[in-house]
Order: sequence, then structure tokens, then C-alpha cells
Amino acid sequence: MRKAALTILLLLFIASLAFAVQDAGWITYNSAEGRYSVSLPEQPKLGTQESATADGQKFLQFTATVQQPDVIYLVGYFDHVAGTVFSADRARDGMVSAVKGTLISDRVISLSGYPGRELKVAAKLDTSDYVVLAKLWDTENRVYVLQVVYPKSGESEAMNTKAAKYFDSFQILKN
Repeated sequence: MRKAALTILLLLFIASLAFAVQDAGWITYNSAEGRYSVSLPEQPKLGTQESATADGQKFLQFTATVQQPDVIYLVGYFDHVAGTVFSADRARDGMVSAVKGTLISDRVISLSGYPGRELKVAAKLDTSDYVVLAKLWDTENRVYVLQVVYPKSGESEAMNTKAAKYFDSFQILKN
């Protein structure tokens, strides 16, 4: 009886070690400026990109990107432009158009009471097929966009698990 109990405890210990190894390397990235936190497989590269509204008003988008051989994780945010209204429908359409993609799924979501969208897009870049998973949320004065991009050939339960870990970890921080 003691031998069976010891064997079970040893198996549970080994299983817990395997789980810890799977999470190795993931960090919690906190952006004080962006007012968010998210889990990523490594420290992101930070950047900015100038964009424009439909009527030509320029604004900055801030990004944090992790690029690995099989997947890209991207967090982006921008502040509302004075005199404009954010449209999740137009954001979705713009994202699909930007990657010359096909919308596979689109559903309404929320985070901490903020309205959002979850998208899955099939995209073709050069001769390769990609999957773009995206979530976006519109807060009082800021829009957050998270994306996971990977080759269609990499679609798997393991990739779904990585993407879920990333998306589920995202939190909007209070000032």
C-alpha cells in the first residue's frame, strides 16, 4: 500500500515538474505607459507606428512584439483621436483588408466591462498561408489590440493553448 502511494506521489510530482517546464520562459510584461499587463514567452520589442483616421488625422500606435520562429505575439494600443468615434466593425474590416485575408470568425467579447471583438482571419503573405487571431477592446479613451500570427501549417492544440495563455493573461491596469 505504501509503495503504491509513493508511486502516485512521485507521478504527481513529475507531472507538476512537467507543467512547470512547459511554462518556462514566459514572463509577465507590465506596461506602465500602456496601462496593461500580459504574459509573453520573452521580453517584447517596443515600437511605435504612425497611423491616420479615415479623415486623415494622424495618431501614434504603440506596440510590444515578440517574434519567434513559429509565432508572433503583438500587443498594440492607441488613444482615441479627438472628434472621432472608434468602430469595431471598421477596425475588423481594416484588419482583414490589411492582410488581404478572409474573416473566419468574429464574435463580441468583453474585458472588465469594456466591449471588444475576437477575430480569426486566414491570410496569405507571399505564397504562405497564415492564421491571425486577434482580440480588441475599446476603453474610455484607449483601444487595445492583441494578435497572435502563425503559419496555417502550425495550427494545433499546442498553438491554441499558447494563444489562450497569452489572451487570457491580458489585463488593463488602473492609473
